[in-house]
Amino acid sequence: MRFLALVLSQFLIFMIPWEGVVEVPGIGTAVKLYGLAVAGFWVITVVITGRMRNPAPYHILVGLFVIWNALSFFWSADPDATLTLVMTWAQLLGLVLILWDLYTTQSAIQMALQAYILGAYVAIGSAIGNYFAGAAYYSHYQRFSPGNTNPDGFGFIVVLGIPVAWYLASTEGTSRLARWLRLVNYLYIPAAFLGLALSGTRTAMIASMPGMAFGLAHLNRIRPWARVAIFLLVVSAILLLLPYVQELRSFQRLGTTGTELTQGDLNYRLVLWRDGLKSFVEHPLLGVGSNMYRSVNRVGKVAHNSFLSVLVEVGLIGFLLFALILFTAFLKALTLPKWDALFWLTVLLVWAIGAFTLTWEYRKSTWLFLSLIVANAALAEPASEAVSAPSDTTVEEAAWALPGLGR
Repeated sequence: MRFLALVLSQFLIFMIPWEGVVEVPGIGTAVKLYGLAVAGFWVITVVITGRMRNPAPYHILVGLFVIWNALSFFWSADPDATLTLVMTWAQLLGLVLILWDLYTTQSAIQMALQAYILGAYVAIGSAIGNYFAGAAYYSHYQRFSPGNTNPDGFGFIVVLGIPVAWYLASTEGTSRLARWLRLVNYLYIPAAFLGLALSGTRTAMIASMPGMAFGLAHLNRIRPWARVAIFLLVVSAILLLLPYVQELRSFQRLGTTGTELTQGDLNYRLVLWRDGLKSFVEHPLLGVGSNMYRSVNRVGKVAHNSFLSVLVEVGLIGFLLFALILFTAFLKALTLPKWDALFWLTVLLVWAIGAFTLTWEYRKSTWLFLSLIVANAALAEPASEAVSAPSDTTVEEAAWALPGLGR
């Protein structure tokens, strides 16, 4: 049953990048409905097998952070709005626990990362479909994204996959599946370039730079002939796409990044941040309540800054818990072997850049990657594990759950 729960959770990860594409009336996104089903199956698995991994300090901190968000219901100006987000936090806590309990082997973690890349391909494909259908999310600059996903979030989803794709491409493996996946991961780089161009997300363009730098580090690890071949493959693919994307208004928007940073207000974000800081001065300890940032600024928008959002909504106490969670993940990344540590630190840097201009503290991708860092680090600490997943869970077996990867 645990293996089946693992397979089901990998399909959930596959759905995360394109969660805004399919919606169920009255419920929300299809990934939300499926996630609840996976959580239910996991709970049944724990009850039947009597096996559940003991939480680590990271998970206790996440639990405390969720509880603190729930407590903010009592001082929120709009308890119903706060309760809505608290339900999301509860679901994210479930995701964190599922990842910790099931992802106890290196192959399982690698397959989770691969599922994310395949899901990001679907997101990019959906955005391309919207482009050909003329269904721009924003008519100004003609920015495209998959389904109801905001282009800013879409761009961030895409660039988070860049270091992941490079890392997976460096994974050893000689099977036919491994060779095909390596090609899929290398081709993700030009695909991400196309997705970024369609989104027109300037922060995502900046966030892509650490991922590409990690890619250069990867090229230095392989044989010279392979280095040249891969470099030519990726660059040629990007150059083939360039004539098509350079006419896109969304792509041209990326060229305004420098001007916006030096002369603009970061697309009105500076105004939102000033309003938030004023509110923090008035409510420093407890904050104004989870999901209440809209109530403290003049235009009723979210913070567009994950760190400030947490600080204003749940105060210094909540911010301290959030900071400890991030710091724990950072320390865990440092305990890994050099290459793995560099990979996860790159992912954290990409996330931090994006989180500086996006409200991503309650997004599934955030907690997916933070939790996988902790799970990966635990592999070097066998004494800390209460249970282990089936030892014969291989990448090839886990791949059965993913579209197009069955034998």
